[in-house]
This record gives sequence, C-alpha cells and structure tokens, in this order.
Amino acid sequence: MKYISMWRHAKAERPEHYSSDFERPLTERGLKDAARMSALIAHLEPTVDLILSSPSARTAQTVQALSAQIKGAVDPLWNEAIYLATADTLLSLLKALPEDVRHVVVVGHNPGLEELASGLCGSAPEDVFVRMPTAALAHVTIDAEHWSMLRWGGGQLKLLVTPKALKY
Repeated sequence: MKYISMWRHAKAERPEHYSSDFERPLTERGLKDAARMSALIAHLEPTVDLILSSPSARTAQTVQALSAQIKGAVDPLWNEAIYLATADTLLSLLKALPEDVRHVVVVGHNPGLEELASGLCGSAPEDVFVRMPTAALAHVTIDAEHWSMLRWGGGQLKLLVTPKALKY
C-alpha cells in the first residue's frame, strides 16, 4: 500500500506586490493555516517518509511548518517541475519515487493538485471533483506495491480537509 498526501500551499500574498509569482510569501493567515494543517499531517499513519515540494516561496514556507511538526528527520525534496505542474507531470514524478517510500506529501499548486487528486480517485484528471482551496489536504491510498503501478482511478480518497474545518 502507498499513501499520497496532496497539500496545496497556504494562503499567499497578492501577486501585484512581487516581481514574480514564484516569490510570493505566505500571509499571516497562511502561516497559521500551515501550522494547523501540519499538526494534522504529522499524525497521519503511516508516518511521512518524503516531502516532495515546489521550491516557490509560498510552498517552501508551507513545508517549513510541516518539517517543524514531523518527528524524525524528513528533508524536503525540492523539484522545480512541481511549480505549476500539470497532473500528468505530478503523476510521472510520483511513479518515479523510490520503493522504500510509503507515504509522500506533495506540496504544490492548483490546478495540478486538484487534477491529480481527482484523477487518482476518479477516471481522468480533467474531471475535477476534488476541490482544494489554499492549505487544503487530500490524503489518498493506493493499493499497489510499487510506485510505478500508479494510475488514474487507482486511488481511494481517505481524507479531504481544509484549515477552516480544523478551527476551534
């Protein structure tokens, strides 16, 4: 069994204040939401083996919150291909993961993450039914021994949660 947690970056600053979209940091709310969601992710079973992330400023800050919560050292793997990636690109990256990884957290952007989650749990990535606002998490199980066996429609959505649902 393989486990994929797809986590969209938390709320970022508006783009007009930055020279590029890549440089946008998290807002105050984004920092709080990232911390809240990180606590949840850190308690998922099995424990996280790998964090695979876009290197943008907002995803890096989101990952930083998770790294602070995870017990044991899990160094993020930064991959520029995740920045604004399509679902097909994300699927290819997942299919190439080392076999000793059981639970990966993919930190990235929409629409690719919504399409990936929808495609893994449905029939095609273009039939988006999993909606992921900022800092949302979709946790999917894959009944496969090898990452190379990953395919559209081969997953089961186990958890879909937003930071708003965790407010108390």
